[in-house]
Amino acid sequence: MIDKYENWEIDLPLPQDLFFYKMNVEYYEIIILLKSLVDHTQIVEIKFEYFLSYKVTVDLALMKMVNDNADFRGFARSTSSSYLNSIIEGSYDILERKNIEHFVIYNLDNAIEILSDEPATFRWLSKDEVRSFEDS
Repeated sequence: MIDKYENWEIDLPLPQDLFFYKMNVEYYEIIILLKSLVDHTQIVEIKFEYFLSYKVTVDLALMKMVNDNADFRGFARSTSSSYLNSIIEGSYDILERKNIEHFVIYNLDNAIEILSDEPATFRWLSKDEVRSFEDS
């Protein structure tokens, strides 16, 4: 099987030079925080209110490819990937394939992959929210 990905269109203008800051996983919710490489006070929150599976890959070859090729950074999605298929098959087809998507966030530090049947929300954190994260 060949993985098929497309651009994940985001309604929020985001720079390509984002790096991993924090991730919080609680029950079925994931919140991912990425910082701007240019301005560390700019933090984008990516929130999945429901997910089936996730993984974070820190692979040196992948990171070299991402860092050397700015076009590779960003966001992708798929309804036909080996990761998605392995989870569906592992569930003995209890999960419905048609609604689940494989979302990938390529940043300067890692690749974050999430399987979800609900879209993520994106927003820039306010200065007060950024300060509260910095203080914790």
